[in-house]
Amino acid sequence: DVLRAFERAVRRAGLPMAYSEGFSPRPIVSYSFPLPVGALSEAEYADFRLVEDWDPAFFLEHFNRYLPPGFQVVQAERLPEGSPALMSEINAALWKVTLPGVSPEDVEGRWQSLKAQDSFVVERQTKRGNRQVNLRPLLFGLPRIAQLEGAVEVHCLAAVGSEGNLRLEELGLLLGFNPAEAVITRLGQFKKVGSVYQAPLGNRGFTWTEQ
Repeated sequence: DVLRAFERAVRRAGLPMAYSEGFSPRPIVSYSFPLPVGALSEAEYADFRLVEDWDPAFFLEHFNRYLPPGFQVVQAERLPEGSPALMSEINAALWKVTLPGVSPEDVEGRWQSLKAQDSFVVERQTKRGNRQVNLRPLLFGLPRIAQLEGAVEVHCLAAVGSEGNLRLEELGLLLGFNPAEAVITRLGQFKKVGSVYQAPLGNRGFTWTEQ
């Protein structure tokens, strides 16, 4: 649905897109990793290849006029020629999970228990059949556990991408919650190198090490 909304906005805006070759040419756009069904997001990314050199600020103002309500591009930058695709760079995501009916102590206790374990193995269904997956290395840490009114807000740094991907239902297994009863929002996507988390645009990012 997100891709369809963007493709329609591209046509309405008359962007000077580069197109693929073949019988059904399509605008050359690459996106970051898909958002799971039922999750919200504040950090989605896309690479647009244009055949004209547009100023990023002008692109931002013009394209936003044609996006449907609820969608807004908040930042745009030129990428150097030959820059790697987003999908090959991003390997970490920051999730905000709002859990009703639990306490910060419950979550902290669960996390401390997980940190003491070397593995947390589940059986994952894939297109090639079932396989055993160790989820423990895919959850990097919980930078924030905060009390809200009637709920707890937890920030979770987790793996995403071809090298390792933590599904939301698996995050629920690790932390002991039902994703259907939580409000889950993707706050950021990053290139993780050691303890450094670098966002795809600009100099935004942070360094975080589990204490």
